[in-house]
Amino acid sequence: MNQTPENYGSIKRTGEKALGIIGSIFNVIGIILSIIVITSLSGFEGSQMQMQLEEEIRNDPNLTNPGDVEMTMDMVNSFVQGFDVLGWIVVALLVVSTVFAILAITKLKSFDTANTAGIFFILAGIFAGILSLTSILFYIAAIMCFVRKPPLREDELMGRSNEPVTSNDTVTREDDTPYRPL
Repeated sequence: MNQTPENYGSIKRTGEKALGIIGSIFNVIGIILSIIVITSLSGFEGSQMQMQLEEEIRNDPNLTNPGDVEMTMDMVNSFVQGFDVLGWIVVALLVVSTVFAILAITKLKSFDTANTAGIFFILAGIFAGILSLTSILFYIAAIMCFVRKPPLREDELMGRSNEPVTSNDTVTREDDTPYRPL
């Protein structure tokens, strides 16, 4: 395998990109499903389903007190309204997560920005839900960004630099005693 000096230090980030794309797809699916649930629940008030639920609650033998029936109905209505607000918050967080994931994927072009991409993946994971499947994919991609390094050149592997050692250079041994080459 002949590598030219221009190819030294390059590394393919296919795994990170794949995890980022899969996580972004999960985010988009979550956004679509959340919007469907929100819109279906927004039509709950005054609907046939609400009337049927009210009728079932009124006919419940455990709820004999009319005040209990009204309290239960108020709780159901509060839940539906609260889920509407919570649903839109979830949609906004998933959109922010998707934006961070796309930024991370675009930053994977070079090694210098792999750490930046890792930070974006971590932010995308936090906004996707701290411990959701999507966030775990983003965290794995971030770890890969931080850990995977490009291969070293031969002179770096041997501890040599491009500058030759001269007779006046002092080399320090492991025990910190100076050594001068002959």
